[in-house]
Amino acid sequence: MKNIFKIVYQNFLELLFPSNYKCMFCGRDIDKDSPVPYCEDCKNQMPFNQGNRCKICDSQITDESEVCDHCKDHRKAFDKALSAMIYEGKVKSLVLKFKNDNAKYLAPKMAKIIFNYICEFDIKFDVIIPVPLSAKSMKRRHYNQSTLIAHELSKLTSIPETDTALAKCKETQHQKELGFADRQRNLHGAFKVTDKEAIFKKNVLLVDDVITTGATANECCKALKKYCNKVYVVSFARSELKNK
Repeated sequence: MKNIFKIVYQNFLELLFPSNYKCMFCGRDIDKDSPVPYCEDCKNQMPFNQGNRCKICDSQITDESEVCDHCKDHRKAFDKALSAMIYEGKVKSLVLKFKNDNAKYLAPKMAKIIFNYICEFDIKFDVIIPVPLSAKSMKRRHYNQSTLIAHELSKLTSIPETDTALAKCKETQHQKELGFADRQRNLHGAFKVTDKEAIFKKNVLLVDDVITTGATANECCKALKKYCNKVYVVSFARSELKNK
């Protein structure tokens, strides 16, 4: 019951104080014609994913290598992953708010940042698919945050999205405390394609809110790659792990 009151209250606040023209990070007013959903101060302070990055997983690399050590040691099922921001500070707080506090109004803003970022790369896709949640997680959260972002990306790109082509078919242990190898074992066989026609021989854009080790995206892509052509993974943010 407490959750319902919280949702109603937040929706009421959104009606009174629309967030469309406010910086998504600090809440300051921004020009309604601004091409980005944040103010100039936050543009200079936020951890955007910049510098030399792995051409496969988009993680930051400290030397001049093209591929990170993790991707050299672990072959990925996806063709390329792209993450617009680094999961720390205000970005981390924002993502947690989006996932846990019914802050659905953030979806268009996150999608806009992802869209601006992926436009820098030569990737072509035919359908957009969100990383699915398990039935248990959906029941607890009432919405899939990745589906909301995928829907907004579909509007921005005019490319269709579907949340019925891929499903999480088994409950898994919480990933937070697991390393990459344990995450892979935990997720093995957790995803299945439920609409082959939607992806058959197509290029797929798989959407997630955050990439940590990439294990979830990788397992999704293993299932998708049985039927589709290429899979590109995009996320609003990614964690930079010391030991991947």
